[in-house]
Amino acid sequence: MLTDEFQPDDFTIVHACAAGLDVHKMQITATIRRQPPSGAATTLTQAFSALPSGLAALCAWLQRHAVEAALMEGTGVYWQAPFEALEDADLAVTLVNAHQVKQLKGHKTDVADSVWLARVCQFGLTSPSMIPPRTFRELRNLSRHRRSLVASAASVRNRVHKVLDRSGIRIGGVLTDIFGKNGRLIIDGLIEGQSRSTILGALSAHVRRKLELLEDALTWSLSLTDRALLGDLVTELDALEGRIKTFRDTLLVGLTPWQRQLELLKSMPGVDVTAAADILAELGPDLTVFGSAERLAAWAGVCPGNHESAGKRKPTRTRGGRRHLAAILNQCAHAAARTKDSQFHGYHKALMLRRGYKRAIVATAHKMLRSIWAILRDDKPYRDPDVDYDALHVDRNASRWLRQLEAFDYIQNGKVVWPTA
Repeated sequence: MLTDEFQPDDFTIVHACAAGLDVHKMQITATIRRQPPSGAATTLTQAFSALPSGLAALCAWLQRHAVEAALMEGTGVYWQAPFEALEDADLAVTLVNAHQVKQLKGHKTDVADSVWLARVCQFGLTSPSMIPPRTFRELRNLSRHRRSLVASAASVRNRVHKVLDRSGIRIGGVLTDIFGKNGRLIIDGLIEGQSRSTILGALSAHVRRKLELLEDALTWSLSLTDRALLGDLVTELDALEGRIKTFRDTLLVGLTPWQRQLELLKSMPGVDVTAAADILAELGPDLTVFGSAERLAAWAGVCPGNHESAGKRKPTRTRGGRRHLAAILNQCAHAAARTKDSQFHGYHKALMLRRGYKRAIVATAHKMLRSIWAILRDDKPYRDPDVDYDALHVDRNASRWLRQLEAFDYIQNGKVVWPTA
């Protein structure tokens, strides 16, 4: 903001004694920086092992020097064990995005990085990353592992399609889902080497109209090699689906104390119980740490970035954020955009004409996250502005209400009869 008056600046020392930790897989370089009331600042640097014994020595060293706060970069997964060790030792530790404290190339050493991080911590030059409670960090790991298994299962399904298409058995072009009930009957029959008539005779009635196409598709048979490959892929897929269900159930059990939040999230279009659990595991139990829906959207990486120079705002991509949460929201946005009589359906359809399908999906995910912020903040279920809930309630219950009124003689011969006092 341009002004003719001097504005206050909060660039002051926040911690008289602060530490910066440069974390690597097997080593942690730590620097303590002290700033006395008068005189020059002093630093002390040591290296510690990233193994448990080294983490214990690091905590004792920081406590011995009365460190008020410590700061480290979020480097892959290496930060988690030191962070939890310092957390257990009751030391104030802050995690920051590595991009915000990046050193210039050619000036980087482990010691220089740790000294710079100590300065950043002492002067409060960067904002901390949002770290949920340990319980939710563990639930988040369960959610992400389950999603990785889902991705693996999708890869196996694609390979099953590839084996069948390569052999000329194009049932994927006839059936909507070859992994449904009838699709699995066909695949299992092909693996066992059953005849075409046997396979077709086992199918359910609702695919009878496709029998002629299926008979043509099953004219060729699988070779012994392809039968072995297909059998192994199906076995792998069944195992993955079992593991996916196990981790999903474990995640839902872990979120039992937050059942109310799950129900609120499920009230949104495009969000089922699994998506609600994934979203809650990523966001954590308390959204007030973000301060506003705008800051939450920026943290998640589903809002447009800012790039202004010389008074001109230039087009830019969405800023980097929580890619796991963004992927979940985008999946929910696909479902919400197909949910008729919801604001997201009309919003996506209108925006798609101008910006294209993919950009419209990201914008829909942005709008959904802002709605999630509102319903969790207000502790109220989602209510779509495009839906008349009173009319919907009457439409669903009118017939039952009429039967009850007739049963208690409030309606006689098609007329309403009010009881006398």
